[in-house]
Amino acid sequence: MKFIVLRLGLLLVSCIFPATSTTAPCNFPAIFNFGASSSDTGGLSAAFLQVKPPYGETFFGKPAGRYSDGRLIIDFIAESFGLPLLSPYLDSLGTNFSHGANFATAGSTIVDQNSSIVQSGYSPFFLQIQVLQFSQFIPRSQNVAKRGEFFHSLMPKEEYFKQALYTTDIGMNDLTAGLFAGKSLGEFLPQMLAAFANGIRALYEKGRGISGFTTLPPSAASHMLCSAGILATPASLIRRAARPSITTPPGATTRD
Repeated sequence: MKFIVLRLGLLLVSCIFPATSTTAPCNFPAIFNFGASSSDTGGLSAAFLQVKPPYGETFFGKPAGRYSDGRLIIDFIAESFGLPLLSPYLDSLGTNFSHGANFATAGSTIVDQNSSIVQSGYSPFFLQIQVLQFSQFIPRSQNVAKRGEFFHSLMPKEEYFKQALYTTDIGMNDLTAGLFAGKSLGEFLPQMLAAFANGIRALYEKGRGISGFTTLPPSAASHMLCSAGILATPASLIRRAARPSITTPPGATTRD
C-alpha cells in the first residue's frame, strides 16, 4: 500500500471529482483520524466535561461533542465517502467503530506540554498518546469482534486497517504554546516537526493505509496571539514559518 503525503483538500477533490475516466474513484472502507479541536467529534467531551450549548445547534440541534455549531471537516469527509460520522475512541457509550475511529481531542498537541489540562488547557492526549491508543485499538477491536455477531458489527474488519484513509489535523496548539512562552519558531519548531514525523511513521507502520495530512488551519488561536500582541495579524504566523530560525532580539517587539 502506498504512503502518500499531500494536502487533504487535493486528496478529496481528486477522489470525489476524478479527472479522467481511467482514474479509479477512491473507495475507503474506514477513516482513522488524529488531531485536535478542529477534528474532535467528542473525544475531549467524553473524557472530561461535556460540550455545552450553543455548540452543535445549527446541525445536530444540540451539543454533539464538537467545538463547532455544526459538522466538522472530518464529518464532511466521512459523508463524502458514504461512511458514518466517526465515533470518538474515548467515548464508551453508543459508539460504532465499524468504519473507523477518531482519536482527536480538543487541545491536543504534537509535543507533550508537560502540564495538566487544568493548568494549561492542553489535552493530555498528545499525538504520541493517540498513536499508542490506535496501536492498542487494532488487536483489541479484533478480539472484541470475535465475541459474536453483534460485537463484530461494531468493529472494523481486519483488512480495513490497510485500506483505510488516515487523516491528521494537529499542530496549532504547539505553535500557540511556543509563541505564548516567548519562544521563536526556531526554538520549538524542529522538535515539533520531528515528533510529527515520528507519529506519522508509526501510524504507517501500524496501519499501512492511505495517508492524507492537512496543513495547519486558520484557528482562533491565531487571533488570541494577535490580542496578546505576539502577532500583528493571523497571516503573520505564515511569515514567521518561512523564517523559523530567526529569534527576536532582546527588547524588540515580537509583532510581525
